Amino acid sequence: MFLPLVPGHETPKRYFQRAMELDRLSHAYLFVGPEGGGKRRFARELSKIFFCEKGTACGSCAPCLSVEHGNNPNVNVYGPPEGKTMIEIDTIRALCERTHYRSSRVQVVLLERADLLNEPAANALLKTLEEPPGSALIILTAQSTGSLLSTIVSRCHRIHFGSRGEPAVPLPPEARAALEDAVLPGFFAREDVKSWLSRALPDEDGSRAALRRLLDGLVEEWRAKLDAEGAALDDALRRLGIFLDL
Repeated sequence: MFLPLVPGHETPKRYFQRAMELDRLSHAYLFVGPEGGGKRRFARELSKIFFCEKGTACGSCAPCLSVEHGNNPNVNVYGPPEGKTMIEIDTIRALCERTHYRSSRVQVVLLERADLLNEPAANALLKTLEEPPGSALIILTAQSTGSLLSTIVSRCHRIHFGSRGEPAVPLPPEARAALEDAVLPGFFAREDVKSWLSRALPDEDGSRAALRRLLDGLVEEWRAKLDAEGAALDDALRRLGIFLDL
């Protein structure tokens, strides 16, 4: 079983299993989703794959346990220092240095909360993403891409994670009725979008939050409905996910 200790997240699992079977892993990934969506845990479990004695991230062999306990020299985790709300350039310098270590094994670096990068740190990370070393895998996690440099986002393969790895709560009837109106001819000519969103999801605080919930619900519902595998499905879901960051 692939990633047996990760519940749910079947689409990311299928994507990475297929990519590894075809030897088509990207050098950098961006895991995007709300807090509690499981993206950080998924990243840590995925990193075990490269060292696991069974090749599945079994969680019980010595290499898997070394990753779990944070003492595997080939897996390093970075993020905002304790007590700070930003990731500063010194952290990224250490990350970039690690990616250039000479080793016979892949160097996996995880950057948690990449959306907290300050400007100098973001620019330093971008340079490494533009000139990636061949033996490193870089995984970033973020709640959204709104505060990330667009050039960082464009140089990573983005994977969307829903809330806690489970399907979103079904959209309420008023939201579904509003969506049906949105596809009728002349919708934008006769409707104010903010007013329309407030009617569709009156319990949400602000149009931005309403739009995020509406589109996140659509992505999660279609993730469960579409019967497809591989890069085509992943690409379609990523395109829908772009709207979540408007």
